Amino acid sequence: MTTSDHHWFGCDIAPGESANTEFEVTESYSSRSVVIPIQIRRGLSSGPTVFVTAALHGDELNGTGAIRTLLADPTWVLNSGTLLLIPVLNVLGFERHSRYLPDRRDLNRCFPGTRGGSMASRLAKVIFDSLIKKCDYGIDLHTAAVRRTNFPNVRADL
Repeated sequence: MTTSDHHWFGCDIAPGESANTEFEVTESYSSRSVVIPIQIRRGLSSGPTVFVTAALHGDELNGTGAIRTLLADPTWVLNSGTLLLIPVLNVLGFERHSRYLPDRRDLNRCFPGTRGGSMASRLAKVIFDSLIKKCDYGIDLHTAAVRRTNFPNVRADL
């Protein structure tokens, strides 16, 4: 990892510590800053940097609950590496109970994103550059949305 694993989104996190923070990803149509809440945990030993995200589609709620359950467990300790936990990645969709962003685009289909273009493409670019590229591994939790069925599956780019 070329990026320092102790400094994230304005927070310096020492080994064995955790911090709740957020990072600004875009501006809403009403000129309100849109921020993604994130908890960063560091183990006492060095190791890989891993992110776990949920609610990339704003109506996929089970992953959000899984991450929040993990965050609320006082007995859970990270031994090594750095873990970034993001219970709601698509804040704009989540707040509207919608799978999609306000521009009616699927954020999941817009990565790695671009600096220009649709709101979804710009949002994907910020998330990709600020979060994904700085991690060694990532887990994105998806679940079935309303009136949809998903069968368990794992996809990996090895």
